[in-house]
Amino acid sequence: MSLKPTFLKKNDLILVISPSGVVDEALVVGGANGLKRAGYRIEFTPNTFNAHFKFGARHQERLSDLQFALDHTEAKAIYCARGGFGITHIIDALDWTQFKENPKWIIGFSDITALLNAAFQNGFSSLHASVLQGFPKLSGAYQNKLIESLSGDISNLQAESTFHKPGKASGQLIGGNLSLLVHQIGTPTELDYAGKVLFLEEVAEPLYHIDRMLLQLKRACKLKDLAGLVVGQFTNLSEDKSIYGQSVEEILVFHCQDYDYPIGFNFPFGHGDDIVPLVHGADVDFEVNGREANLKYLINHAESNLPI
Repeated sequence: MSLKPTFLKKNDLILVISPSGVVDEALVVGGANGLKRAGYRIEFTPNTFNAHFKFGARHQERLSDLQFALDHTEAKAIYCARGGFGITHIIDALDWTQFKENPKWIIGFSDITALLNAAFQNGFSSLHASVLQGFPKLSGAYQNKLIESLSGDISNLQAESTFHKPGKASGQLIGGNLSLLVHQIGTPTELDYAGKVLFLEEVAEPLYHIDRMLLQLKRACKLKDLAGLVVGQFTNLSEDKSIYGQSVEEILVFHCQDYDYPIGFNFPFGHGDDIVPLVHGADVDFEVNGREANLKYLINHAESNLPI
């Protein structure tokens, strides 16, 4: 069971950090302005717009900003400006003591998967959602979904696919970017997948990399005891079925063929143009029937202060 931080109200403070890759300042400011128009106060941590080669700043600078944000006593959310690469350089040095006294929503995805996993290990849910740099690129409807999620209005998800595997499951929703999940195996931020509803997304990988990463999850016994598997967007792949012989869906079905849990494909989260926020760590019901799959949260987030 994970605890949820308090959802945001108008005029609450959101801290913006760049714990991974170097950012596009104009896009980040555009995203921040969107949150300001929604009624939130925004502060940028000191190194948000720095750059050190591919990183958002030097490792120690990014660590300093992230620790400052975790320890902050007033902020209600920490919004990651971008993913990319870099969070795992600093994640093991974080001190979560003050965060537990003043928990706040951590928001992001992709490379930020490792940070969401660390928050879960420390007992807290987080928001798997567009990074702030991606906010201006979302359509108006999906910008609204993200803003609504900050106040606890979280959307249940539906998806259709001919690859669905039927069944019903309940459990905590965990997961994120496939590469980052594989990268956590054998490290302090490795999660226990048993009994969980796992969600996956990926971007810009050849199909053989996806096959290899799923095989690694399987060999590490991460797939066999799941309650269910929710598959999001696998976008901008550098190979297609004509080259590798299998699609993403077929690779996933192959690696999970010996397991009885439901699998649902084509959910609207990942690196696509429009993505729906997910509450990482929430308790969910997951049902797949024919071509339709449904992911449903078990409580009304906006009205409850109970653990999720």
